Amino acid sequence: MSNIVLTNDDGPSSKGLCELAAGLSAISELAVVVPDGQRSATGKALTFNRPLRIHHHRAKDGYRLITHDGTPADSIIIARAHLEKIDLFISGINSGANIGYQSMYTSGTVGAVLEAAMNGHPGIAVSKVASPDEWFNNSTSEVGYSAEVRVVVDIANMILERGLPSGVDALNLNFPSRTLENSRMVVTSPTRLRMTNSLEERIDPNGSPYFWIRGEENDSPRGTDANEVLANGNISISPMLIEAVGPKELQAVIDFMNL
Repeated sequence: MSNIVLTNDDGPSSKGLCELAAGLSAISELAVVVPDGQRSATGKALTFNRPLRIHHHRAKDGYRLITHDGTPADSIIIARAHLEKIDLFISGINSGANIGYQSMYTSGTVGAVLEAAMNGHPGIAVSKVASPDEWFNNSTSEVGYSAEVRVVVDIANMILERGLPSGVDALNLNFPSRTLENSRMVVTSPTRLRMTNSLEERIDPNGSPYFWIRGEENDSPRGTDANEVLANGNISISPMLIEAVGPKELQAVIDFMNL
């Protein structure tokens, strides 16, 4: 049986993680290695400035559970240190879409998979559109993930059997808020700037100013992940590459620097 590690940036009680763990434990020897609480928007940050506290829990629901007080990307290092064999890393199901480079470079969900890919492991980052009140706590949400779990399990089986497509280091998978029977799987490019961020000033009850970063959705070009998921209600799957610099880019810098 294959060995899969599941992590996320929402913590061990996240409904998306729990439902996906149940599905993956049926096809693999599953280990859940996950931060002990909410770690959204941490990207690929690693914990270098303090010790990590790691807790091994009694096996539950057919899988091994390890929690820690670090970041999602720390989960990859912890898993590699404690598990002898890992065939696939999966991160999610995140409550809130991670579509576009802007979100992908910020997301702890995607950051964990990038850390895995840099260490030579195939990975899938999995996210689903959610309402703002569910972005940071969906453990009591009534939203179900059964349709999404079936898709992720199918893709996981494909990777375990055949590996990732040539030249691809990981996959970024995003679901609409409701995955319907007519929701298509579309291979997409990530949009560049999904949201325009601005700084809003507010006044607290003591009369002192504080600031909140707010984002407004941009229109996304056809064929991008944001357009397919948000406008068309489809499932987006985007390739992720660790080494994106090629001869063309190198030559452009050589010409620019007159070297």
